[in-house]
Amino acid sequence: MATADFSTNVKKVAHALGTSLTDHDISLMPSELRLKGVFDYQKFFEYMRNVKKSERCDEAILNAFKTLDKDKSGYIEWNEIKYILSAIPSSAPFAPLSDEEADAIIQAADVDGDGRIDFQEFEAMVKEEKLPKKK
Repeated sequence: MATADFSTNVKKVAHALGTSLTDHDISLMPSELRLKGVFDYQKFFEYMRNVKKSERCDEAILNAFKTLDKDKSGYIEWNEIKYILSAIPSSAPFAPLSDEEADAIIQAADVDGDGRIDFQEFEAMVKEEKLPKKK
């Protein structure tokens, strides 16, 4: 199968699965999927399931960030964390955060030290499961 044909066919199959792939995405595929010869649909579908999971995860992280960024400043600040997490009803299985715990969340994620969390810091915190340190 020629590379152009491969790319075209992979894009068609990806589209049928409800997503899209760029030429760059295809170049990042494992080499066993890009080898000339018989196309291994099973490996391709497994690869695409992982791509779709990743897309859903990224979308969920972005939605969570937007929810926490109440003032739409592009940052999650201490008062936003405190407000959101203090709004948890007392009947919830966990208590609202104390000021120290809100500070610990900011400190755990705030890589650049500006006292607030931008999207990249938030995404890294979620994906790397950074846990705040108790004071």
